[in-house]
Amino acid sequence: MPAWSADCFDMAGRDYRIDPDLLRAISWQESKWKVNAIGKNPGAGYGAGLMQIDSQHQGELSQYGIKPGHLLTDACLNIYTGAYYLALAFKKWGVSWEAVGAYNAGFRRTDRQAMRRLEYARKIEAIYLAIKKNKNAGQSSLTTK
Repeated sequence: MPAWSADCFDMAGRDYRIDPDLLRAISWQESKWKVNAIGKNPGAGYGAGLMQIDSQHQGELSQYGIKPGHLLTDACLNIYTGAYYLALAFKKWGVSWEAVGAYNAGFRRTDRQAMRRLEYARKIEAIYLAIKKNKNAGQSSLTTK
């Protein structure tokens, strides 16, 4: 991961009071830390950039002058945007793995969405723990899936 993006994870984590390593874990799952990643979502949508910001948010983001291309070229903006949406999930459901799952699977209260939230949260937790383990071992990069 480039040093500049590591700083952005730290800054966004500080500003939103979210562990930067949790943001790193989400970004690894979403994009493998690729700034210009574009992911296809179920239906007609797509995810953009490091944090795979969902295209469904484009209307809201455009009110702040954020265009789709910005999310693919400005790593810090993308990380901050992802942190913002995770903070909204924490505000809605508390700081919990279910809220982390909502970052990917949304808030709909159906059995299917609950299962998707759980599956996503388990993936993020495993990546998060691997990041912490690697840091504690003095390593600077994520080497596990």
